[in-house]
Amino acid sequence: MKAFSIAIESLSSLSTHDIDELIYGEATPVTEHPGWQSWDACLYDCIIKSKELFAKVEDSQAPLVWLLPALAYQDELKQLLANSLKQLYPAHVSHTLFYGAAGASTLIALAQKNAWHKVNVIALDATFKANKQGEFSYQGVAGILAVVTAKKAGWVQTSHYLAPSIDFIKHDQLSGMFVKTAQTAQQAIEVIFAPGNGIEPESDVWLNNLQLLNQVINEHTHYELPNYKLGKMGALEGIVNLYQLTSSPAIVEHYTHALVISQEQAKYQATASYLWISEEVQNNAK
Repeated sequence: MKAFSIAIESLSSLSTHDIDELIYGEATPVTEHPGWQSWDACLYDCIIKSKELFAKVEDSQAPLVWLLPALAYQDELKQLLANSLKQLYPAHVSHTLFYGAAGASTLIALAQKNAWHKVNVIALDATFKANKQGEFSYQGVAGILAVVTAKKAGWVQTSHYLAPSIDFIKHDQLSGMFVKTAQTAQQAIEVIFAPGNGIEPESDVWLNNLQLLNQVINEHTHYELPNYKLGKMGALEGIVNLYQLTSSPAIVEHYTHALVISQEQAKYQATASYLWISEEVQNNAK
């Protein structure tokens, strides 16, 4: 699998059960929720959500990949969730990725390595949205069931950088990443999926480094700001971004080079950036 498409089979969240309404509809108000309790309670909710989504898997013969919360430095919780899933789905837990928002890129790399033509994906994580007080309000656990299918032509990943950091306030990983991206990109980047949420100061640090991409961006570069509208979605974030990248007519029909930035500095002590290119347009141009 090099090029691919993503179909969202089921979305389960407090705000909506329709993926297109989530992405393209009016911004939904912050839902009143009892609030964050603990990761233990969150993992219990993840397990409950997994039953709802697993029951909707149509092709049980295809590989199944689980995209799960990053749970940085919390190995006991990772083991607890992994063991719980193994007990529930003993034949379907060969691939559990605890990478949070960076999980989708790892999923694509895994599919390419194993030459999978079709992959089922279940993403589970806690979600948060900004409230009127400028704070993050816990919106419960959300889940996505998706199917990733290989294509002869379409979007493929050309580079991937992941930079961990113990102190994400002092260490600005994006500057080095953007320099590498500017050197890697052979043509202008036409669309950027940017992180940030307008609440935490460090969430918008990508703006401070944007000038490092000057040689590959211009006044026509389009910016998608999913996190500003959708909030923090954890492991669902990468799947939602790639779904939009591969299915939105506004993107598919007009752009050939995209940069997806997953700024996880404030969440998992890591920052990632992915450079994607549309092979379909490239092949047609030859």
